[in-house]
Amino acid sequence: MYNFTFNNHLKYSIGGREFGYRKTGFETYQVSVGSVDMAYYNISNYRQELLRIVDLITRDFGKDIIVFLSGGTDSEIVLRAFLKYGIKPKCCTIKFLDDYNIGDVEEAITICKELDVDLEILDFDVKDFYYSGKAEEFGKEIQCTQITYLMVYYHIMKMSMPAVMGGELLLSRQIDRTSNFWYYTFRENEDASAMRFSDRFQIPLVNEFFSYTPEIMLYFLESKFGVTDMLNDKYKLTSVSSKNKILSKLFPDIRYKTKTHGFERLLAFNYESYRSIISDSYKRLEPSLDGIPLDRTIQILRGIS
Repeated sequence: MYNFTFNNHLKYSIGGREFGYRKTGFETYQVSVGSVDMAYYNISNYRQELLRIVDLITRDFGKDIIVFLSGGTDSEIVLRAFLKYGIKPKCCTIKFLDDYNIGDVEEAITICKELDVDLEILDFDVKDFYYSGKAEEFGKEIQCTQITYLMVYYHIMKMSMPAVMGGELLLSRQIDRTSNFWYYTFRENEDASAMRFSDRFQIPLVNEFFSYTPEIMLYFLESKFGVTDMLNDKYKLTSVSSKNKILSKLFPDIRYKTKTHGFERLLAFNYESYRSIISDSYKRLEPSLDGIPLDRTIQILRGIS
């Protein structure tokens, strides 16, 4: 098993099986994170931790590595961290047939030109990937329901090289009749599928760059720029809202952008593909959260039992 994160501090289990597959709808899905080294945490910072993460990744997987650029803020920071460390990774972006995500592709091209990095554009017929049945078959194999993840895994498998997808430290809001709270989100059928893919096909893959160490998580969550202050009236932190404001202060080098996504122009298709792929998955009948409540996450990261 690879280090999906540093010392695999970020873990999930299904029915008690670490990094496992769902066998019934009643099994509990649980997420856990490690704790920071407070002595180190207090003398370092967010930007330095990005460089440490690149160092840790390249020590494990070597310097011949692919960085997938979505055109968004997170993947730009990943690329800039590699370059600051002194490594020019192979960079790729996926371009949908009929230019559905041309805005994202153009943003990735602009970033790479600005940073003097070669970019390989991977032309891809995402509709054929779905309607041919390839996406559904692939999704069953690693219990992934999101075609956006599957298409990246598909290219990583073809290229058979260690890869970084970037990911994000995702915060979501849980709202029901009895509760209303924020939580650190690590989704069973999306984020966790990267670990299943990597283990199944024996290709090193980092999908959680921004959760790779406990320290990078805590630097973001305790940012003086106000993560908790920005959680009052939003349902998710995304790169077009609060998260981008925080990252632009933590990492001022990034370009200003309004993140788009090719699937915004394919909303009906994306919904159809999701419904089709998830219909063959185990229906989840237990109420466990896809993550950890935010206040508890911070306590765990700080080593508070």
